[in-house]
Amino acid sequence: MMPIGENLLGQFRGVYLARAKDEEILKRKVASGGAVTALLCYALDKGLVDGVVTSKRVKGFEGKAVVARNKEELLEAAGNSWSIVPFAARIKAKIEEEDLKEVAIVCLPCQAQFFGQMRDFPILETDFGNRIKYIISLFCMGTFAFEAFLNYLRVRYGVRAEDIKDIRLGREFLEVHHNGTVLAIPLKEAFSYLQTGCLVCTDYTGLWSDVSAGFVESEPGWTVLITRNARGEELVKGAEKEGYIELRDGSHVLGDILKRAREKVARAQRNMAQLF
Repeated sequence: MMPIGENLLGQFRGVYLARAKDEEILKRKVASGGAVTALLCYALDKGLVDGVVTSKRVKGFEGKAVVARNKEELLEAAGNSWSIVPFAARIKAKIEEEDLKEVAIVCLPCQAQFFGQMRDFPILETDFGNRIKYIISLFCMGTFAFEAFLNYLRVRYGVRAEDIKDIRLGREFLEVHHNGTVLAIPLKEAFSYLQTGCLVCTDYTGLWSDVSAGFVESEPGWTVLITRNARGEELVKGAEKEGYIELRDGSHVLGDILKRAREKVARAQRNMAQLF
């Protein structure tokens, strides 16, 4: 385990570029490589978990917490999460409703901290941390205030919520994919519609996760995987060994990731300074 510059990336075992070997997954996730979906398919197929709790886009930009038990259900939920869903509030009910004993959770950095602390430092009888086996955090610059952002897209650009197919973060623009076209919005403009809490958050990659996952523009079609402990390393290496993913060394993209992480910290510091 090693600390990296300013501890912005936390402790980790390895940094990889990964890509799913399943053609069906790749067709759905060309931009990022589909490695997270492939990892979770591996965990389900091999009985490492009996369910995956994640968020699923159900209408336009709206999402909800769901449980996936197989590849098809994972593929239906695959995609970037750009709106907060009542995830933490619903996960305990989901686990109990589905009678899950060991789960993998795909979440955002703020949620990974909550679940990681619950699992590693249980303090309440009602905690369900002992059922959480894997925590996979997605890279995150922030999530949007739902109603305000959708109203902005409709009024400013004529884009309706129900027409949004995907949203991707570029180096300088936020790409909104809708009706077969791509709308590129300058990040400075789009980020003014972030959730208030996101404006003071300093965690870009998900320091409390077992595996952090995201992408960099310099490696299209590949997923960046950061393994943070033995549990995460074993999951990634096991998926490679069983033919679910292919791996490459990803140490050369650390600079790009650190740049994003520093930008998020700087934004949080500016906003905190305005509060006090």
